[in-house]
Amino acid sequence: MTPSPFLIQLAILLLPGVLWTHLETKFASKTKPTQVEYLARTLLFGLASYVVTYVVFWAVGHEFTFVDFTQVDKANVITRAIAIQIAVATCIGLVLSVLWMYAINWKLMARILQTIKATKSYGDEDVWDFVFNSGDAAAEYVHVRDFENKIVYAGWVNAFSESGRLRELALVRVQVFNFEGDLLFETPRVYISRKTEGLHIEFPATSENITNGAKS
Repeated sequence: MTPSPFLIQLAILLLPGVLWTHLETKFASKTKPTQVEYLARTLLFGLASYVVTYVVFWAVGHEFTFVDFTQVDKANVITRAIAIQIAVATCIGLVLSVLWMYAINWKLMARILQTIKATKSYGDEDVWDFVFNSGDAAAEYVHVRDFENKIVYAGWVNAFSESGRLRELALVRVQVFNFEGDLLFETPRVYISRKTEGLHIEFPATSENITNGAKS
């Protein structure tokens, strides 16, 4: 079945919101949104993109043309001026989506609310995400204690998994000790994967070892 001109034009007009929502869902969202949530985000993000585009046009003295939605199903409303606005709004939406993902990953809203003592919560994510996304230098150097094999991995966090069935860590500049504190061996990189209930991590960082690690 051939899409109607109404749907085609509407899809083009919603392009900034669709792009923003797709990037947010793929790279920032922890759960897959429902169709209703996806549509709501598309409309909200698209509106935000066009609002910023309007402000930019106003700031540079360029006329902003509003779409007559009552005519979308009757005539071609995507004129040259509208097409330019869609292109600009799409670019602006791309920039805003990146800033939005920074805000999500760095928990900016939670940090602001914590700073003003409005909440002690860190959001919907678990402590794992919160700690390793915090940007705190003390969270970059860890001791992963393996009670089953009685060894300790000491190294700098290079990558970590999102919340899920397994907890995965990639450590660099790793030293491996036994529980008595004897150095067993050193290795440039180690991958560790454990079930969520079977991982014990310590954060022994001090100003001295953070500085030494940064210089290594």
